[in-house]
Amino acid sequence: MLGRFLELSLVTPDTGGAWQQYQKLGFESAPTGDIRPYAYGVVACAGLAVGLHAVGDEPLSVTFVRPEVAALHRELAAKQMQVEQARLGSDVFNELTVREAGGVALRVLEARSFSPPLRTPQYTALGRFVSLSLPSRDIEASGEFWRTLGYECVPMEDPWEGCAISGLPLAHHARRMLAEPMLVFHGAADAVDALLDMGLIRERPVASLHALRHVRLRLPGDVTALVLDPL
Repeated sequence: MLGRFLELSLVTPDTGGAWQQYQKLGFESAPTGDIRPYAYGVVACAGLAVGLHAVGDEPLSVTFVRPEVAALHRELAAKQMQVEQARLGSDVFNELTVREAGGVALRVLEARSFSPPLRTPQYTALGRFVSLSLPSRDIEASGEFWRTLGYECVPMEDPWEGCAISGLPLAHHARRMLAEPMLVFHGAADAVDALLDMGLIRERPVASLHALRHVRLRLPGDVTALVLDPL
């Protein structure tokens, strides 16, 4: 219903620096249009695009793209789902915002804000992208939110309690495990020391994953990466 996943949108005052650092990690830059009246850059790997915005009222949000956003507005109203913000009309760029059960803003645009890169790397220095996992106080409530939108939620127990959203690179983890969103990667291509040499900050391991070899890193744009089984 929300359309296709477009990007993880991050607000950062140093879009150029963050853009360059992601490319050093092996992400590919994507051509952006003039839809944004401020500095805006995009980097991508297989399954994930990260939009770096100089301006925004949400430090982190998830952006989708689909035609007929006005029709989506009516569909959401019919399901009695609250639309937080909407800009609709024939003379404006149509978009709207809803909020998932855990509080993360979901934005829907009527058209893409960037073109896919010519080459999309399957692996970066962080490894292979698995999912963007969002914190949830109530996994069942989070699943019900997505089911109302027509998505299937697949329960997860390994490596942690949660659910995956079929057809989207999104998942949920229990908030008690980690209270912030995290980008999950599997099998780092480089040693952790090399990632630290690139300027990433190592953070405390996730306590509930003590039996699983992993590393937690702070990425540009102030988002957490969880790298499982790092080499």
